[in-house]
Amino acid sequence: MTIKSEMLRTLPLFSDLAQSENALLVANSRLKDYERGTFLFMHGDKIINFYVICRGTVQIFRETPDGHEVTSDLLIAGDALNADKINTEKLAHTKNARAVTDVTVLEIPISWMQKNLSNLDHLAAHLMRSLSDRLHSAQIEAEHQSTMSATQIVACYLQQLCMLYGFDPDGFELPYSKTLIASRLRIEVETFSRTLKNLRDKGIEVNGTHVSFTDLQKAEQFVCKQCSLSEDCQVHLSLHKANLN
Repeated sequence: MTIKSEMLRTLPLFSDLAQSENALLVANSRLKDYERGTFLFMHGDKIINFYVICRGTVQIFRETPDGHEVTSDLLIAGDALNADKINTEKLAHTKNARAVTDVTVLEIPISWMQKNLSNLDHLAAHLMRSLSDRLHSAQIEAEHQSTMSATQIVACYLQQLCMLYGFDPDGFELPYSKTLIASRLRIEVETFSRTLKNLRDKGIEVNGTHVSFTDLQKAEQFVCKQCSLSEDCQVHLSLHKANLN
């Protein structure tokens, strides 16, 4: 499936490319659809493409020796799957990528990206910013794992989901299964279920797959006031603004 210039500009990574850069990418990329449950790539596969999600959700995970899945990320439209592989000597993927929903991705040959990235100034800057944001998120998660309870970690993640997808804090449906979220947060499913009950007294109500923030201020006090990085967190700032309004 070919991609049009106008579609490329709807993706944050490519929104402000020069016309010449845009034309180069259009000529050297394609769109590909993946059905829910299918793999975009697997651990050990040769790295062939650079991927940007246009539609849907993708799970990035590894399998432990005993067969359990450890989810490292859940990516949505606009996210790049493997930006860190552009400037690397590794020849094979170190993780699996599986479509959580039906997915459409932009695929660009990794060899072409490696040769031409220096000529794509805007794209290079966006990729560096994206990698920096991922590193910052990883630092926050590492702090939370060592300083917060499981209930606080889940509450923080629900706040992130709300802002990431632009959901209404008064009520929204979880975009993927509780099992997948538990894997992403490195929490046992049974523990995850218990935390959802504990959240009722913290300003967050979860019934089945429906989530509502019944008291944004109470939720903020429970999570954000315990995080040393909250003042630099866009999720916290957005929710705080919504609470003031």
